[in-house]
Amino acid sequence: MQFLYSPLTWAFFLVLAPLIIHLINMMRHRRVKWAAMDFLLQSYKKHRKWVWLKQLLLLLARMAAIALIVAMLAQLITSDQWAKLFSGRTTHHVVLLDDSYSMSDRSGGASAFDRAQQAVRQIALRAAAQDTDQRITVIRFSQAQRSAPPEAGEPGENPAAGEPINANPNSLLADLNGEVIDSRFDALWEEKRRGINVTELAVGPGPALEFASQLFGDRVDENRVVYLVSDFRRTEWENPAQWRESLKKLDDAGASLHMVSCAQEQRPNLGIVGLAPEAETRAAGVPLFVNVQVTNFGTAPVENVEVKFRTLTFDPAAEADTAPDQLKPRVDELRAVSLERIDAGETASGRIQVAFAGSGRHVVEASLAEDAVSADNTRRCVVEFGEGEPVLVVDGDPEQRNEYYLTSAFVPRAAEEANRPARANTGIRPNVQTAAFLRDVELAELNRYTAVYLLDVATIDRSTAEKLEAYVAGGGGLGIFLGGQVSANSYNTALYRDGDGLLPAPLDKPQPLPPLGPDDTSPDFEVSAHPIFQVFRGDNNSYLRQLQVHQFFGLEPGWQPGADSTVDVLATLRGGWPLILEKPFGEGRVVMVLTTLAPTWNDWAHELSFVVLALKTHSHLAAPRREIPERFVGSPVDVQLPTAEYRPEVAFVTPGTGGAGEARLLINLPAKLEAIDSPLMEAGIGAAPEGGFPTGETARAGIYEIWPRFLETGEPDVRR
Repeated sequence: MQFLYSPLTWAFFLVLAPLIIHLINMMRHRRVKWAAMDFLLQSYKKHRKWVWLKQLLLLLARMAAIALIVAMLAQLITSDQWAKLFSGRTTHHVVLLDDSYSMSDRSGGASAFDRAQQAVRQIALRAAAQDTDQRITVIRFSQAQRSAPPEAGEPGENPAAGEPINANPNSLLADLNGEVIDSRFDALWEEKRRGINVTELAVGPGPALEFASQLFGDRVDENRVVYLVSDFRRTEWENPAQWRESLKKLDDAGASLHMVSCAQEQRPNLGIVGLAPEAETRAAGVPLFVNVQVTNFGTAPVENVEVKFRTLTFDPAAEADTAPDQLKPRVDELRAVSLERIDAGETASGRIQVAFAGSGRHVVEASLAEDAVSADNTRRCVVEFGEGEPVLVVDGDPEQRNEYYLTSAFVPRAAEEANRPARANTGIRPNVQTAAFLRDVELAELNRYTAVYLLDVATIDRSTAEKLEAYVAGGGGLGIFLGGQVSANSYNTALYRDGDGLLPAPLDKPQPLPPLGPDDTSPDFEVSAHPIFQVFRGDNNSYLRQLQVHQFFGLEPGWQPGADSTVDVLATLRGGWPLILEKPFGEGRVVMVLTTLAPTWNDWAHELSFVVLALKTHSHLAAPRREIPERFVGSPVDVQLPTAEYRPEVAFVTPGTGGAGEARLLINLPAKLEAIDSPLMEAGIGAAPEGGFPTGETARAGIYEIWPRFLETGEPDVRR
């Protein structure tokens, strides 16, 4: 018999422990004469052999139990198993090597990945000592994720004995593919391992196990041994049932599975798991809060965690005269944010305020101090800041009273009249139009606006409603304020459409709010716990209690949001009448206020809370178009461009492989047409071409740039 972990066989000396304890106890016995025991001595002598036999059996059982435990820990391989493995048939060793970012954890002068590579060598050395044909295939987790295992029946799947296990082109992703283990293997592996590094991917064992389960095919003329070499982190293995199907396939294929752990211990590690701006206006010169989330992946709480921030500002004017890979941003270090305490397994949040003087796609970067795993210590987000956010305001009031108050909240009127920038720059740029503009505007033009406001617009025809539905479904925000001009029948027909349209609820007719009783001090206006009203919660609610509403639009009698309805009532009047309702529609949202914006049916526009509520309402409506999707390492970066507007060549700039992403790489690609007469062309990196496998251009965290150029001017239109 042999053992997989032969150093542990020294523990077999522990089987002597019960014998030593027994002998020590025997030495402690003392002979004492006792007359009362004389009659028992005869009985003892009569059964002495049976007593000794029982004690001997008990002693042997204790020694066998210790020997069994040691054999299990050392992984005993009996002669029968070796005979099966090395009975003249080829033995194929398939090593699934974890190269995810957690394997960069360093302790004792070496990383977990260094120990994993050494484990591959030890496996090969042990196999080389056998007399039969030994072959080895090494597949990294990242390669298995990028490759497609061969399907049953593919050509080349069942080669003759002694040939590589798979002739599929994707097998080229294996670092070793059916290599013979002989005297030259040590040098071969040493050469291979120099070009293998830990990736920044967060890939788990699933793709590798699935690849291995399909790799063997129907071959029965070889012995199969699969080694899973990993650090077995909790995030991947806290629910191992998800790998059950792949493990069952390996078992059905007759493969034995060995798990080799390369993590010596679990060490403290913090990681930034989120970095995103708040859903507020993003315009040049307007401050913006950016939120950061830090998770403690260790087993002990940590205190006073410092998160450092910096901004990378890109000058759009320099983009036209600079090579894509030579453009350098201005870097500004910001103050650090301190998180008081993060318990083990918990996540803490903080935020910092940033501002950019000029427009462009700028970067906010957060980082932590170095720890066991450095790959999750830095995170970045790209935020696009324009000169201002365009907003369409359609006022149906003949005297344009509604738009005056709304645009005054968006652009302080005193600054506008003096033709100078406002001190309190909101970044919102309203475009005031009449209802006729809304009927004639094209959807493409409408999509330029972050939000559309209908203020006491009398009627809405069906074609206008369809444009608005397409606009909101695509992520736009629609704010509706009612008034004396509104035709309830027109709104119900075009916008409500029996609940399928934009309107949250069917309208009835305007009605006054009943006056208060002599002793009634109830406020006219009650709000819910909605983000729009967050600033007025608690003691600040006194501002809203002062609002007075005289008239409002009632809803059709008996209307109530159903159990499965997505409509929310955000605010009510005393008596329970709905006043503000919200409805999600597609990717966007609609907020309807059942009273006027101008102070004709209420005194809202005269109150201090009006400006704050107007800005918060706009932030809520425009939020869907401000969402920044998270992009993870390994995902493709691509772009679609109108063929009539852009040149058919696109440059991509990647972080490259240099320290801190400074050595950037430039990739120039031709844009391809989806079809011969297609109005769009596309280009991208990081995706697998048809019939091949990914080239790994997006295998590093950092800022990626896309540089298309306009057809007429040649000026770049840089995306980050």
